[in-house]
Amino acid sequence: KQWYQRRVRGEKGTGSGPGGASIKQEAPNSQQIFVGNLPHKTADVELKEVFGQHGNVIGVRVTPNNFGFVIFDRDEPVVEILAGVRRGKVYTLREQRLNVEEKKVVVGGNRGPRKQFITEPRGGSRHMGGRRRGGGRYAGESGDYK
Repeated sequence: KQWYQRRVRGEKGTGSGPGGASIKQEAPNSQQIFVGNLPHKTADVELKEVFGQHGNVIGVRVTPNNFGFVIFDRDEPVVEILAGVRRGKVYTLREQRLNVEEKKVVVGGNRGPRKQFITEPRGGSRHMGGRRRGGGRYAGESGDYK
């Protein structure tokens, strides 16, 4: 097993790492498949049943966004599943076709900086010296409208 460990921040007191941070083991990407287009409220057990026929499923993660990951103890089941998909094999769950792909490698794990929200007012009201919306005329520097 070629597993590595990652610290999970924000969990206090229960973990075995420094400061009580827990240690989470992750399987390499070569032992995981991505499964998309999951039916609403899919349970981990359902995915385990679908893909357990290919090998020993050691973990399943389902997100609220209707996708998930199936984690195997070896690379071979993943290779077998992906080869089958390339040959046209279709996996379904509750009569819904699943999108099965290899787990993508996330480089850096950061999607970049978030856009900053503009905190200053965009346009003033007619009472604050700004222009009126909707075709009014601006009279000049005094802020009076006609």
